Amino acid sequence: MSENFPPYILALSAGFLYACSAILCKRGLEEGAGTLRSLVYSNLVMSSCFLPYPFLAENKLSLEFLLYGFILGFLFFFSQMLCFLSLRRGDASLMTPIMGSKPIFVAVFVVLFNLGADDLSLSTWIAVGLTTFSIALIGWPDQRSNFSLPGLLMAITGAASFGLLDSLVPFFTHQSDPFFLLFVIFGSVGLFSILIIPWTEGSFTTFRPQADRWMWLSAIPMGGQAICMSMAIGFYQVPTEANIFYAGRGFWSVVLVAVLGSWIGLSEGKSSKALLIRRMSGALLLLIGIWLTSS
Repeated sequence: MSENFPPYILALSAGFLYACSAILCKRGLEEGAGTLRSLVYSNLVMSSCFLPYPFLAENKLSLEFLLYGFILGFLFFFSQMLCFLSLRRGDASLMTPIMGSKPIFVAVFVVLFNLGADDLSLSTWIAVGLTTFSIALIGWPDQRSNFSLPGLLMAITGAASFGLLDSLVPFFTHQSDPFFLLFVIFGSVGLFSILIIPWTEGSFTTFRPQADRWMWLSAIPMGGQAICMSMAIGFYQVPTEANIFYAGRGFWSVVLVAVLGSWIGLSEGKSSKALLIRRMSGALLLLIGIWLTSS
């Protein structure tokens, strides 16, 4: 546990920051910030957080690994877009925990493509199973919830895409300079985001007072969580275990919605107490998975 303590803490912190970003982003979307517009601004802020990375690198990347970085960056961009679209269509306390199913996909891809340094332990597989069950418990809607089948499918697909990304990143960073490769990955995310500006909703640069304050507030923790999680999986070869800790974002999203949802004016803050309690129970299973992973 001691040698893996840094990536676990980084992943746990990333999960909390992501949940903060998700509820703020959802509030901005409800006020009309625009889904693609919010995605572009969020990704540009996130990409800028990685600008110092080349100065920390010890070696330059070969042309081959530059290409790998761009491919991984596109995979991140595609996954991120699915996550934003799912948030627009459904409750943040539903969609965020669903996207927390990523450890399942990471574990499958690590084993399927033989990407891990060591075999996954039994406790890790049990933790992955608990995550699966918690997702089913959290995701079952009631009559009052804002359930969207397309949103659910996009959240699951986004989780699978991010799972593939997180299983590949440590494999490539340990064959190259991690600082430089992560810079290429997230720099390309910014470039891909700029390309979709013509398709964003309304005027991209016009300030929208009610919506943009939430959009900009959400971009800050989104950038922070990207740094934490990229370090957790890019510098350590524990992608499955780190993602179980990161799945704690499901717990944090339910807590934050229950505590702050009504205060910030989030529509799902008015969800029934029974629904929030059930989602909280499912999210707590994620914490049990975290305990199993760290024991």
